[in-house]
Amino acid sequence: MSKNVKLLLKALAVVLVTFALGYVMGRLLGKGTKGVDLPALLKKVDNEAAGILLGAAHLLLTIVSLICASGQFYCLNKAAAKWDGEDEDFIDDIEEQLNVPMKLVSNSQVFNIVLFLCSAYFFISSKAWYTLIPTAVFLAGAVWQMMLTEKLVTLEKKLNPEKQGSAFDPKFRKKWIESCDEAQKQIIWRAGFEGFQKGSTACVVVMMLAGIFQLVFRTGILPVICLGAVWLIMNNAYMNAAENLERRK
Repeated sequence: MSKNVKLLLKALAVVLVTFALGYVMGRLLGKGTKGVDLPALLKKVDNEAAGILLGAAHLLLTIVSLICASGQFYCLNKAAAKWDGEDEDFIDDIEEQLNVPMKLVSNSQVFNIVLFLCSAYFFISSKAWYTLIPTAVFLAGAVWQMMLTEKLVTLEKKLNPEKQGSAFDPKFRKKWIESCDEAQKQIIWRAGFEGFQKGSTACVVVMMLAGIFQLVFRTGILPVICLGAVWLIMNNAYMNAAENLERRK
């Protein structure tokens, strides 16, 4: 038996085992939740209480993340002002530490959008004044994120004058990559591929869960369609980019 045949059989075995586990899990959940009507249960949820809890999580995760990121930026900006222009290790440490506020800002963007939409779902029929708080947090968070991102980019450009671009520019990513040297571009490519791999794995896992929930809780086909659209866009964007880079000019 050739090596390729063995690898094919192993791959098929993994697919079959995964399918069997999903089938068994679905059957067990189906029996355990027989007669459960998720849409009906959601109608019994206290919308005001759910909206308030989600609004509090929205405020906490979005604003606290941005406060922490702003504090770290302030400290790093103050430290960078003391750079003598010669100690490369000192400035490399600052650049490495810049990754922390950048991650916080990026994550806060996700929290801001997801939790705003979740709280708005439960507040949609309410006319209470506090239902405006998630909207205010969303708008304040979005502006804060843009301003802080620009501040972080400006600090990076001070440390590396060759870098170009503004976070407010729609073509920022393109200009920023063009101003990077080859070593930095390699890091970007490798990080992008790693992100693509993790995203593909996440799509597989979440799609399986969405399929199980669809059958057990009758969540409808929209979650599967939305996830499938993201998966298709991600895969085709990757393959099209690879094709364009490989094409002879």
